Amino acid sequence: MRYTTLPLLLVAFTLFALPWGVGAVSSTSYEVLPEQGFLSTHGGEATSTSYQLQGAIESIPGFSTSSSYELESGDGFEYFCGDGFIDPGETCDGASLDGETCSSQGFASGTLTCSSTCTLVTSACNVGGGGGGGGGGGGGSSSATSAPSVDDSLTDITFTYSSSLILFGDKETTADSVTVEGSASSVTYPTTTSWSKTVTLTYGTNEFEVIAMNGTTPSAATTYEIYRRLIGDLTQDDTVDDYDLSRFVGMWGDDNREGDFNEDSTVDDYDFSMLVARWNTSV
Repeated sequence: MRYTTLPLLLVAFTLFALPWGVGAVSSTSYEVLPEQGFLSTHGGEATSTSYQLQGAIESIPGFSTSSSYELESGDGFEYFCGDGFIDPGETCDGASLDGETCSSQGFASGTLTCSSTCTLVTSACNVGGGGGGGGGGGGGSSSATSAPSVDDSLTDITFTYSSSLILFGDKETTADSVTVEGSASSVTYPTTTSWSKTVTLTYGTNEFEVIAMNGTTPSAATTYEIYRRLIGDLTQDDTVDDYDLSRFVGMWGDDNREGDFNEDSTVDDYDFSMLVARWNTSV
């Protein structure tokens, strides 16, 4: 088979016009292999009789088809509510509740559901019937434990470009569990004195309240805050444009976290490819 070599500018335009593919894009006349810097944990595959596209910078919700192609698409090339997966910024999606129940939300019983905006709905949860009242006997309440800590390596940073973050820190051995934003779901305990949980981050300020529980007695709260930036938005005006590019060029070869979008401690061509992939993107 004879392959036609495309002019350099046409290849560059092809890369820019395509939805930021990260695997091989091929047809009977050409093959485009983007740089590793486009790789991401999110991806997919679209095929037709003339080409194959594998991978993407972000997951591409929804899809449309014709007799010659399949194209996955979505608003702003982002996640969307209703795809059945719990994406950044969502606490649930359809039947996926991330392991949450009425009990984990502080209710006695009932059925937890998910709204059309991908937030948990507790209207069918029950506070708990009779029984209660404090009275009598037995049970003795547990004593309060000290507030859990968030590791210094996290408190030393104020922003990230990542869509998720592993929160972790220390707790006292007297703490039976740790809750993050009121839920103990998905919190793990590597040791008897440590805790960890992966949280999703939305663009802008993210705040998490962490509390240790000794029985039913909560500790004081530790609040952790971090800002998620749009990759490429160095001026923090919520848009990736030539102003950001001019700042990025000045950071080339540095270890400046602002320009280090893949967080490998070097501002280089991989970071540049991530900036270009989001050109004119806004949040």
